Amino acid sequence: MTFQSPSGAPLVNASSRQVTLQAALNQVVSQEAHRNELLLAYVRAGVLFISLLLDVAVFLFPQALLGKDAVPPTVVIISICANLFALGLVAILRQGLSMEALQRWQVVIPIFDNLLLWAFITNIWRVMGATQPLIVTNVVAFCSLVAVSGGLRLSRRAALLTSLLALVNFGYGALLFELNLALALFAGITVFGTGFLGMRIAVIVRRHVKNESGRVLMAQFLPKAVVEAAFESPLDLLQQPQKRSVTIVVTDLREFTRFAEALEPQAALDFLNRYQGLLATIVERHGGWVDKFMGDGMLAVFGAPDPLENHARSALTAAAAMVREVRQISPLAMGVGVHSGPVVAGCLGTVGRLEFTVIGDTVNVAARLEALTKTLGCPLLVSETTQKQADSFPLRSLGRHTLRGRAQTLELFTTT
Repeated sequence: MTFQSPSGAPLVNASSRQVTLQAALNQVVSQEAHRNELLLAYVRAGVLFISLLLDVAVFLFPQALLGKDAVPPTVVIISICANLFALGLVAILRQGLSMEALQRWQVVIPIFDNLLLWAFITNIWRVMGATQPLIVTNVVAFCSLVAVSGGLRLSRRAALLTSLLALVNFGYGALLFELNLALALFAGITVFGTGFLGMRIAVIVRRHVKNESGRVLMAQFLPKAVVEAAFESPLDLLQQPQKRSVTIVVTDLREFTRFAEALEPQAALDFLNRYQGLLATIVERHGGWVDKFMGDGMLAVFGAPDPLENHARSALTAAAAMVREVRQISPLAMGVGVHSGPVVAGCLGTVGRLEFTVIGDTVNVAARLEALTKTLGCPLLVSETTQKQADSFPLRSLGRHTLRGRAQTLELFTTT
């Protein structure tokens, strides 16, 4: 049999699966970009509020603070307007934005930041005059801060735009304060270097987002606990396999090979995608996970790697839903075997190719039960072990039967 990776939702074809996964990955990127932009908005609002308090103090007490008789009111007016705009950005970002809207704002916001920087430089020049070259250190600091802020944006274009505008603002400040050429070049290189560092930070941030995207993608193939271990502590995956008490569900379609012969290969693939997607959705809905698809068959696990309370009842509820819902999409009958017992859960294979799976006689018994559904004419067969653990799940006995390859008989049950 050829093993195929499980799909995470009912799908019609491979194209729709790709669209679904791409939407999930885009969602990760959008959330990270929004989170970073909101963080910048909070920092911006805090810095501008402190600046407003200083501007008010300078306006009210110009003689004590600056040794001047008066300061133009435009200093306070511009500061108030900047604070209002910054608070507006915080309010907008807190409400959430689509990826498209956020991309537009990531062009608007750097322009806003640099307009603020331009106003800051202009106001300092008007108040202090060109005879205060030491204030240029503040100008360089603010230009560098704005330049490096672009690194938190996932867009390389936004990071580059932020750095270039910050460099332009520094050039403007150097002209106003009549900075000599040597100092201007040195400070300009500092601002440029900070902007370059910001663009490198953007690369690191994008790499982090790719890791998160990979986590989302891997969650379509492996249990959540395994995915978390793979990203947070990879060596944990190679630890000693753990013994778990689980319920195994094995399914298979009747006469699928003959059915597929009459179909085009793409049509057969589309049918399997839809069928397997439905099974995977039902399994996940009831707390299990799909270990693997075996052609048109499936092996699902309830209770590993994460323990699941009353895994037998959850598995039976899922199995009954499979039988019921598959009839609505498939012209073929389906057999389902359910058995509970111990398994060993862990990674199987070599370092070059590992697969997380469950191993044990419990899996074999579930597979034998599924095969016996053909002989007994029942779509669902449940072992007495599962029946005893299923918390009064409505089942009827079919008597004791011998499974292929086993000497002892086993009482079997099916749904009422």
